[in-house]
Amino acid sequence: MLDTEQLRSFLAIVDTGSFTRAGERVNKTQSAVSMHVRRLEEQLNCELFVKNGRGVRLSADGERLIDYAREMLRVEASALSAIAQRGLSGRVRLGIPDDYAEPFLPDILARFGARHPLVELTVVCEGSLDLAVRINSRDLDLAVVTDCGAIPDVDVVREEDLVWVAAAHGAVARQRPLPLALGNPTCNWRRDTEAALAAAGIPSRMILVSNNYSAIAPMVTAGLAVTVLPRGAVRTGLRILEAADGLPSLPRSRVGIVWSKSARSQEARALAADIAATMAAA
Repeated sequence: MLDTEQLRSFLAIVDTGSFTRAGERVNKTQSAVSMHVRRLEEQLNCELFVKNGRGVRLSADGERLIDYAREMLRVEASALSAIAQRGLSGRVRLGIPDDYAEPFLPDILARFGARHPLVELTVVCEGSLDLAVRINSRDLDLAVVTDCGAIPDVDVVREEDLVWVAAAHGAVARQRPLPLALGNPTCNWRRDTEAALAAAGIPSRMILVSNNYSAIAPMVTAGLAVTVLPRGAVRTGLRILEAADGLPSLPRSRVGIVWSKSARSQEARALAADIAATMAAA
């Protein structure tokens, strides 16, 4: 049986890119994190990381372990929540971007509400960087964020392809300059999109800028613009554009949970477990 503490250290290295920052994430020394990795490697009889210049990178076996490790930690958290946190009451303040609220929030609230009906939930829908500001000011207890590279100390719960999206019918993707509806300049998805288009030599023009997907969706559905979304967030009435549509590939998107410094109550941890379980199952 794999040790979940060792898996937690392994994933902290994956998510932070550093043994030192991983130790800070899991509140352990760097040597303790290194020991966890060595013990995992001994048990699995493989190398999880290989040297890459002055640093390290994931090996092929390490890449294969990531999804299994996340699933094992999710199951552990769900079990603890179901058994040890029955009869919870109180209040939890959750932030989530609206492009993730639409596909995931109904199931998250149904799952959590059925098990903890006495907990009062407050939900705020804003862009990831705005939610991070609210977390830092302790206006929220926890938040789901997508700009994982720009926000520190994110517990990653889901990874998926970032894809080009347009109306189900029409040829807006063939227009040049390419009409875009995207987030503010600070949005990681926008930066990734603009970098990919520049590298491919495809001219574009911004016709709508908003951090709220509820504002972007009508423009895209009407065939007036192209946007980008994680594959799992694409809804009915929209079409995922493929390589044949002439647009460059995009990097993978990571979504995770970020916490207020003093807010890991039992209620908040139970909600985080249900968020992770819902997103992993989708």
